[in-house]
This record gives sequence, C-alpha cells and structure tokens, in this order.
Amino acid sequence: MAMMPMRPSTILLACAIAGLVASAALAQAVNYSSVEAIAGKPLQLTYHASAHKSNCTPAPLATFDVLQPPKLGLLIVRKAMLTTNKVPDCPGLKIPAEVVFYRGRNGSAGTDHVVYKVTSSGGEVETYDVTITLKPAPPPAPTPKPPSSQKGNSL
Repeated sequence: MAMMPMRPSTILLACAIAGLVASAALAQAVNYSSVEAIAGKPLQLTYHASAHKSNCTPAPLATFDVLQPPKLGLLIVRKAMLTTNKVPDCPGLKIPAEVVFYRGRNGSAGTDHVVYKVTSSGGEVETYDVTITLKPAPPPAPTPKPPSSQKGNSL
C-alpha cells in the first residue's frame, strides 16, 4: 500500500498540536523540599489561596490529588481564612485558603515521603515532592514529687 504525502497544512497543524501538548506538560511546576517533623505534632507544608484581582473577590479553592501518600503519618488538608495585603489594590483582603499539614504517627521515626498535586481554579498545576525526616517525640518530662509530709530529725 502506498503512503499518501501529507499536505503542508496538515503537517503544520500536527506540529502546532504537538507544541501545545509539550507546553502544557512543561507548565507543571514541581517543588522539591525536605523538612523535619516530630511524631505526633502537625507540621505545615504549604497553603493555597487565590483571588480575582479585578474585583478583590475569592477565586474557587484548589483541588488536591495525593500521588504518593506518606507511610509513617498523615497528610491533612484544612480550610482556613487568609488575610493578606499582597494583592495590589485589595488591602486587607480576606479569602478562603487550604493549608496542607503532615503529622507523623506517635512512636514513628525515620524518613517519610509524600507527593501531592495542587490544581488551581485557573488550571495551573503544581506538584509538591516532600521528603520528611520524622523524629520521635521527646519523652514527657518527669512530674515532680510532692514534698514528703514525714517529720524528720532536726538538729
């Protein structure tokens, strides 16, 4: 079977589509970090919030996908309210936010790893790849003994 030659417009369209696919793949940012955590104590990893700069209103919250869950603890996303002056012409802007925490299980220690993806309402994708050095919680401080009520010999 003979191959039909491709028209120049077909080749141009194929190249344009390939370029769009390649640029979309490159648009995803990957953030690598290493942190230390203490077992049983929550550690804030990231927070995510967005606003419409044109009218100083909140943008829809981001979505989260856990690509690799932690083995020695939990990844927790909590809702919060963020007040910021970082948006031009929107002083004291209050917007809903989502805060990502890691909490190692009590009694656990070692190296943990988590990877999660955050997609903003505008479609921007950021991946967070976090290596966690999990340290055991320090032992509780001994409780002081009350003074003895026994009478001792006096000199």
